[in-house]
Amino acid sequence: MNAAPPADTHGRALQSLGAMTATVAHEMRNLLGGIELYATLVAEQCAKDADLQPLTSRLLDGVTRLGAVASNLLSVSRRPEPSVERTTVDLVLLLSALAENTALALPGTGVELRTDVTLAKAPVLGDGEQIRQALLNLVLNAVQAMRKGGVLTLGLTAERGARPTSNRPPTVQGGQVVRLSVRDTGIGMSRATLRRAFEPFFTTRVRGTGIGLAVVREVAERHGARLSVTSRPGRGTTFTLTFALAETGEHQA
Repeated sequence: MNAAPPADTHGRALQSLGAMTATVAHEMRNLLGGIELYATLVAEQCAKDADLQPLTSRLLDGVTRLGAVASNLLSVSRRPEPSVERTTVDLVLLLSALAENTALALPGTGVELRTDVTLAKAPVLGDGEQIRQALLNLVLNAVQAMRKGGVLTLGLTAERGARPTSNRPPTVQGGQVVRLSVRDTGIGMSRATLRRAFEPFFTTRVRGTGIGLAVVREVAERHGARLSVTSRPGRGTTFTLTFALAETGEHQA
């Protein structure tokens, strides 16, 4: 006769399962940001092809459903999302790689990519994959705001000034901060939309999941970064992430 496991063992097993579920769902949701970006760009280029359009439409629907599944898993698990694994991340290298990948996906969209980087290095403490996924979400948001074409600018500048707000601020170098920005010349947002932009599941797009900007906000909070946005209808939008530069013993240009 098999005996039932002790209640505390059962409880620990459920806790472990919940933590694992939250971790998997979080990573899946982050990866979907990049998949959605490239799937959307492919769909836009195939919009006039009667044979390919139904296929790309199904692809985007699948991405939306997966995003909903990941969010539901996070809700059901009731576990805090994984903490940031802090390592030194060079935002110059990260932004350069992002620009290269984005450029490959832009032909046919009418969107011109520009970069405005004034630094040789920009080390920050954080999780490079999480920051990359946040930027992918911002790039997707920008491209989708420029249906008729426009200019997408990825910027990176440093200055000595106020430190980012954070409950657990990372080590800083002489008060220097680095500003990572994604700027578009698209349709912009009204004040009403701007107020709700970071709400989970809020979207103005037909196939939008409403989680992209919410993820960006979460990543910013985990990294002690300040997230800001400026937008004007018909004039475009700029999202800015302000990080504290990590202390490396080297002077930043």
